[in-house]
Amino acid sequence: MQNSLGREIIRAIIVEDEYHPRETLQQKLTEFHPEIEVVAMCEDAETALVEIVRYQPKLLFLDIQLPGKNGLWLADQMHRLSGSAFIPPGIIFTTAFNDSEYLLSAIRVAAIDYLVKPILIENLSLAIARFLKQINGTSDAHKLMDAIQREKMFRFKSLNGLLLLRAEDIVYVEGDRNYARMGLSNGEYEPIFERLGEIEQALPSDTFLRVGKSLIINKYYVRRINARKSTVQLVTSLTEYTVEVSAGALKQLKELG
Repeated sequence: MQNSLGREIIRAIIVEDEYHPRETLQQKLTEFHPEIEVVAMCEDAETALVEIVRYQPKLLFLDIQLPGKNGLWLADQMHRLSGSAFIPPGIIFTTAFNDSEYLLSAIRVAAIDYLVKPILIENLSLAIARFLKQINGTSDAHKLMDAIQREKMFRFKSLNGLLLLRAEDIVYVEGDRNYARMGLSNGEYEPIFERLGEIEQALPSDTFLRVGKSLIINKYYVRRINARKSTVQLVTSLTEYTVEVSAGALKQLKELG
């Protein structure tokens, strides 16, 4: 299918939860890129997934941070669905300055474009031109998931969908039934919606130790073991934590040398 200028029409979907950026992007595409036909605009990732399967667009403008499931979750779902009946679209991410540097790094490694909001028409045109050059290549969802794996990033279910972390970011994980809480190397805490056993299986056993029923620690951050108080001090360059452990776990840690 072609437009009045003889260009092939490329179906696209915009996934953006904020009204103004969503409408502005559509207007810029209509005015400057009539070859891009916006067939749907979605405010969240789950609605977008339904529309993507329905319309089978070739291009997706995807906000990284969305309410509920985030843009990375949507890319992962498309990767899982890909096959002869469904080919994931190309992705141009849209992002704010405060988005995860790890995620932006993975996007760059996968050679996928991203645009910083507010989106300038010059940058939008360059991103579309790059997309058109690689339109028949490997799907961006595949490339992004492969890049995450190559960069040794671990994925966890958090409040905003999928959370990307490297081993050195995780100091300890404390389990509580179906949930867990991670103490990170920057001093922040992150709630994880996975069981401790699932997290243990995902993390490398040469770095992380299960010490007791509800605790996993990064052994490279262990600085002091206090047998009298049954505590372990974990220290990073930015913060420190003190966690309580069982007598059996203390013995296990001492045997590490």
